[in-house]
Amino acid sequence: MTNILLSGYYGFSNTGDEAILASTVNALRNARPDLNIMVLSKRPGETERTYGVRAFPRMNVVEVARAVSRAGLVVFGGGSLLQDATSLRSLIYYLSIIELSHWLGKPVVVYANGIGPISSRIGRTLTKHTLSNVKAITVRDIESKSELRNIGVLSEVHVTADPAFLLNPSPNHIVDSILEDHGISVSQGIVWVSMRHVNSPAWFQQQLVEVIAWLRQEGFNPCFFAMQERDLKIADSLNRKLTSAGQKPMGAVSNVSPEDALGALGRGEFCLGMRLHTLILSARVQVPFMGIEIDPKIGAFCRSAGCPVLPRPAIEPNFNIQDEFTSLMRNKDKLRQLLHRKLPEFRSLAQENIDMVLGHLG
Repeated sequence: MTNILLSGYYGFSNTGDEAILASTVNALRNARPDLNIMVLSKRPGETERTYGVRAFPRMNVVEVARAVSRAGLVVFGGGSLLQDATSLRSLIYYLSIIELSHWLGKPVVVYANGIGPISSRIGRTLTKHTLSNVKAITVRDIESKSELRNIGVLSEVHVTADPAFLLNPSPNHIVDSILEDHGISVSQGIVWVSMRHVNSPAWFQQQLVEVIAWLRQEGFNPCFFAMQERDLKIADSLNRKLTSAGQKPMGAVSNVSPEDALGALGRGEFCLGMRLHTLILSARVQVPFMGIEIDPKIGAFCRSAGCPVLPRPAIEPNFNIQDEFTSLMRNKDKLRQLLHRKLPEFRSLAQENIDMVLGHLG
């Protein structure tokens, strides 16, 4: 039996990264039932129960070394792992997994990564050095390939798509039950709102409240979609502002599996989001969306999908959400057709990541 180790941002209850893990595990098992899949995870017990894999604590050096030593191949990614916007420490942690694999003589493939931003000189130097010895590199957007070239990585880099495009939604009856449990009615068109904690100015927050009220007047049901538990703090803040404005609070979906999230998002008419994987999963179920570019990866994906993206909210107003959303609604049918045409391409590119992994298993 061949051992394969998956290293990423797993076990943090982040629906986007769990979507990467779920789709990867399913696709590998479908192709090679003989594989013994291992995962580095923050919560190894939970990861083992959810996916039926062998999991190791990602911050325990001895356990990580034990997992790497057992692996026939180390799969690094996907997701936005190689960046120092979060912290240089985070970048060094992930590079150390690759370096440890090299030291133990284990082949490494970089899998569907979103690269950057890597701003520090030491971060760029270490990334260039560490990636020089990996067996293959795939990235999920052309901007990530450009970042690697700018850093000085000369290895061949293939642009693919996020593995989450291979995910399939939960059955309708399960999705119905989830929405009912969260108090969300589908009798009106759902508009999913997916925000995360950023230092957004007061005008932006006020516009969000006004847009939610306006969407209700237009006959829609705006609902919050939390990709991570901490996102609910933003939902609570918005709901307090809505209550103060004489509006009822929004319903919110949280703490669901990637397949359930995909099914729930598929019930929406539109999506407005700061979370990359909310947008990716919306594209997977062909729901027109509008991103807010708090990170270059969001703009890169929106442009590749042909859907609109707003700039990062600045100190002074630099866009009007209602005007932009009106345009999104006007182009609904056109955008649905575009997403319908692009979906087979996204799924085919996502499958190339799996084929790359299988090709290096021997």
